[in-house]
Amino acid sequence: MKKISRLARVAVVGALALGGVVADTSNASAATSNWGCRSERTGSFADAGHGIHLDSCIEDQWGNNGSGFYARIAVTLDPGSGPDHPAVFPCAQLWKSDGFGGWSYVHDYGCMGWYGPGTNDAVWISDGGQNYNPGGGAYVVRVGFWATINGRYGYYGDVESPVASVW
Repeated sequence: MKKISRLARVAVVGALALGGVVADTSNASAATSNWGCRSERTGSFADAGHGIHLDSCIEDQWGNNGSGFYARIAVTLDPGSGPDHPAVFPCAQLWKSDGFGGWSYVHDYGCMGWYGPGTNDAVWISDGGQNYNPGGGAYVVRVGFWATINGRYGYYGDVESPVASVW
């Protein structure tokens, strides 16, 4: 019985490995799917606390046969002043799935600049020089921000766009 169980495990691992090899060696086409904004899927921006609301978008790259992505960030900051209403410096990065539940960083789209309290819908789309042309796979745009919160300067937030695919 022990031998059959071991053989079954070897067969499953072999099938997964072969499937991974086949998937990794295929060329990416110009097709993408599921791109858009987090808010389009959830109906609202992500609440990052302290009156900070973020949206993360992964956009199909028009003009390049759909084989790449732009990043888009939207920020809304509640009006007010003081430590409960910090200024933020939003940034976006592209991450790729490893196909097993993990994600790895593949591209930095940069940051928007500083935005203070009362900012409403500061939208930034990466320019033509900052798009990224990925190979096949699943991708998300992650948005976070630099800010001083509770007296500590750091990088906060991790708002993910919908998962977009290239095949």
